[in-house]
Amino acid sequence: MASKEVEYHQAKPKRTGIAGQWDGFSSFMWDPVNKRFLGRGCKSWAQIGLFYLIYYGCLAAFFAVALQVFFTTLDDVEPRQTGMQSILKGNPGMGFRPRPKVENTLVHFQQGEPDTYTDYTKHIQDLIDGYNNTHPNRVNCKEQDPKEGEACEFDPLIEAGPCTPDLDFGYHEGKPCIALKLNRIYGWVPEAFDNQTINEDNDHAKKAKAALGDLVNPDYIGVTCEGENQGDQDNRGPVRLYPKYGFPIKGYLPFMNQKGYQTPLVFAQFEKLETGVVVQLWCKAWAKNIYHHKNDKAGSIHLEIFMD
Repeated sequence: MASKEVEYHQAKPKRTGIAGQWDGFSSFMWDPVNKRFLGRGCKSWAQIGLFYLIYYGCLAAFFAVALQVFFTTLDDVEPRQTGMQSILKGNPGMGFRPRPKVENTLVHFQQGEPDTYTDYTKHIQDLIDGYNNTHPNRVNCKEQDPKEGEACEFDPLIEAGPCTPDLDFGYHEGKPCIALKLNRIYGWVPEAFDNQTINEDNDHAKKAKAALGDLVNPDYIGVTCEGENQGDQDNRGPVRLYPKYGFPIKGYLPFMNQKGYQTPLVFAQFEKLETGVVVQLWCKAWAKNIYHHKNDKAGSIHLEIFMD
């Protein structure tokens, strides 16, 4: 009777240390004995893949339906919340240029040195370039009254006086220009001061009268740029506005989301700034229904100018 030979294999010794950790990781990634990848077999991966496919598919479908229902409640022209229900509460804020860095309100330059003010003049130029386009819905409101739904064209270069690119917006001569604009509020109707309402016996009218002087026109929202304190007021020097009465109202307000609408601008030029000091400014828009507050910048904007 033939003898059977029994073959014995010695078990591979388990390694320790980094080599052992690598063996454990490799075994977890792919186990050739049990045919498992990342601890799961083919059937297990198929089951969990099918589950998440159905789960995320249903989640995406629910989100798409909810989004579609939400969009059906929106109007393409009129916002859902207007007036006192809106975020702005019917009190427009103001913006200004140049402001290349949105977190910085300081305009710092050296007269006659283009390298120090190129960013500022370019930022204003970019704003003006946005107005140099045509739209079939715009009309010249100086020649004709706009029909319902039409927008008035606004040419910044015509209204800007000496605040033009050819003159480097005044920065080359040390007479810097600041472009101001009001935030758009749907349906907001300004109540401009006139010679009668500005003499009313209330604090707001008294402040408006003191600030605007004889620059009161019922067809415009008045604008001033005051020094934050008496020192700033002295260092600010004379300020000239273009247009001189402020933001035009006729044809531009109320804003009804007209196609091709252009927000009017006001350019404030500081003709004799004190050099070597930071001048803190508070520019305000004036109307009976525009109120100012330093903390939330309602109806106004704060900035600083430093000319070397």
